[in-house]
Amino acid sequence: TTIPTPLGSAALDDPPSTDLITTTATTTVTVTVTAMSSPTEHQLTERQLQAIEDEIKSTQPLTSIRLPVDALIHQYQSSSSSDDDDDLDDDNGFLQSAKLLAEKYTHLRRVRGDGNCYYRAFLYALAERLLRRMEGEEISRLKDKVSNSMEWICGNGYEATTIDMFHEEMVDLFDFVAALAYDVDSGNHHNHNHNNNNNNNSNNNDNNYDHPLEDALSKLHERLNEENATSDYCTWFLRILTASQLKSHPDRYLPFLSADSTDSSFTSAAAATDRLGNDGTVDLSVFCAREVEPMGKECGMVQVAALAECLGARVVIE
Repeated sequence: TTIPTPLGSAALDDPPSTDLITTTATTTVTVTVTAMSSPTEHQLTERQLQAIEDEIKSTQPLTSIRLPVDALIHQYQSSSSSDDDDDLDDDNGFLQSAKLLAEKYTHLRRVRGDGNCYYRAFLYALAERLLRRMEGEEISRLKDKVSNSMEWICGNGYEATTIDMFHEEMVDLFDFVAALAYDVDSGNHHNHNHNNNNNNNSNNNDNNYDHPLEDALSKLHERLNEENATSDYCTWFLRILTASQLKSHPDRYLPFLSADSTDSSFTSAAAATDRLGNDGTVDLSVFCAREVEPMGKECGMVQVAALAECLGARVVIE
């Protein structure tokens, strides 16, 4: 999966306020109306970021359809004509990487660059792999893992009422994948019997048969590309699983966080007083609150490892 360079997200501006009526104890009424103030620099920045986010949503799906991996080669070949030497060096490096990927893989999916791209890519790849490989036992294992995670998560400082809806959505996604896998298996048996019954029919061809796996994958793709729905809910729940894993195993992850935080502002001197514990190490609760839990925050290698180990999944980063 290729991950485009992420862009920031922002909330909508609050509408400008107008002061209305102030009164005194006498019969005199003073009306004070303030003119609508000019947008502040912060508001202008927020609007610019919102415009960028809206453009990303209108041009990039949450996850693309399967594309030939050669699309990466064509992309960097077309941009390698830059007059800027630095850009040319970067493009040549990307081009060589794309060619190496093409030797190992046949297809890719692009993921929206909104800061959630790793978690979203992980979610999509996991669900698609389970469906393609018809791994019923693995689906059950992961569903049980998630279903039974509430007490563990709450023990790491999260309120059940806050995460319950996201937890249910994640469990429901595994049920959805399991149901699709069952339909695919049933459809394959139906097609096998259909072929046996018609193997002497000279007019028979592949176009007359159903394609249950393709239909199931299409349904999964549709569900995971709905805005403000399953993909976003499960992406945030994956963040909570990651944060809980970090908090549950501080000795496993703290040395890496102390050596290399994912956010330079997190390691700045100004932030030192509230990020360090008594022993001078990173405060995991602060780190998770700043770098893991919020949507739109990039995923570093420590979070990659924590999520994979939490769910017992093997992840390959190319």
